[in-house]
Amino acid sequence: MIDVARLREQLRAGRIGRRDCMRLLAATGIAVTAAGGRRSALAADTPTVFTWAGYDVPDLYPTYVKKHGGPPTFAMYADEEEGLQKILAGFQPDVVLPCAYKVARWYGAGVLGEIDVSRIRAYGDLFESLRDIPAGMQDGKRVWLPADWGQTSIVYRTDLAPEYVGNESWSILWDPKYKGRVAMFDSLTDGVVVAGIMAGLADPFDYSSDEALAKARAKLEELMPQLRYFVPDSTSLEQGLASGEIVATTGWNESIGRLRKQGLAVKFMEPKEGAMTWVCGVGIVKSTKLMDQAHELVDALLDPEARAYEMRNFGYGSATKTPYTILSKDELADLGLSPSPDEVLGKGILQRPIKGEERLQRMFEEVKASHS
Repeated sequence: MIDVARLREQLRAGRIGRRDCMRLLAATGIAVTAAGGRRSALAADTPTVFTWAGYDVPDLYPTYVKKHGGPPTFAMYADEEEGLQKILAGFQPDVVLPCAYKVARWYGAGVLGEIDVSRIRAYGDLFESLRDIPAGMQDGKRVWLPADWGQTSIVYRTDLAPEYVGNESWSILWDPKYKGRVAMFDSLTDGVVVAGIMAGLADPFDYSSDEALAKARAKLEELMPQLRYFVPDSTSLEQGLASGEIVATTGWNESIGRLRKQGLAVKFMEPKEGAMTWVCGVGIVKSTKLMDQAHELVDALLDPEARAYEMRNFGYGSATKTPYTILSKDELADLGLSPSPDEVLGKGILQRPIKGEERLQRMFEEVKASHS
């Protein structure tokens, strides 16, 4: 059985990432609830934050904690679909933390209400490129604000694949020279979509046509003999890179800091085809009876102190500008975070809802089965 408390401790200590925690919980269908702080979970005036495992951290809501003497109540979901279904089944949180590619679905299901941005002090500090992501506005209403961001790209050993330094490309996974020494996430968005990118699809998140699906399948079929294995989490890929068992793998920027602390020659690629960028954030549940407290929590999550804490402890980029002046250039470099995230985001491929997701999932399972 998964020890949820231990997982959260590993996340806070930087030994695993938030998405790893989510994957491990999702694998067993666990939905976790935890009451936080000195207030009773049953207190009528205590709001509930429904969020990713590991985000039940008072340091992420500093101004709320200071004002109220303790954190809110927390409830965790293993992934956003599980969280949405729990709400639709009757669970009543007040604040939720979906990522951009799920906002339209949550809004369409009647979950998200309007945010009064005049009550959010950091609103003007948001990077415009993140603030203006279409997901944030639904039917002309602001229903979501970005909080953090990261990338999916290639983490590789520069000492073992020196020819890719200055010539970075997703194609390293298909390079015959490294057959049996590359890996990829066992995932649609963070894995199979890479095949769509390399197939040259105009939209690597659209598999509604037979032609797009066939092109992605062909590239995935080419990749399968190359793979040492599919990686389930950052810990596995970092161990493979550290031992030299694998030379390159899909990964998230959070891994760079941990690998460099081991003295390894590693780099997070800026592939010429574009890295994938994910953006996650915060919304207020439409039916909340604690609208004031919900706005206080959104404000607290976007506070510079909270954003800097997440950058240092989780390795993700802040959606607001001020934390980049709080962290030193050396800290940012160790975390693999650019001091100019707009430049990184401008080059990236923003992750979006996958059109034809069920078709793509079936194709992925068929390809894996044919090569097992």
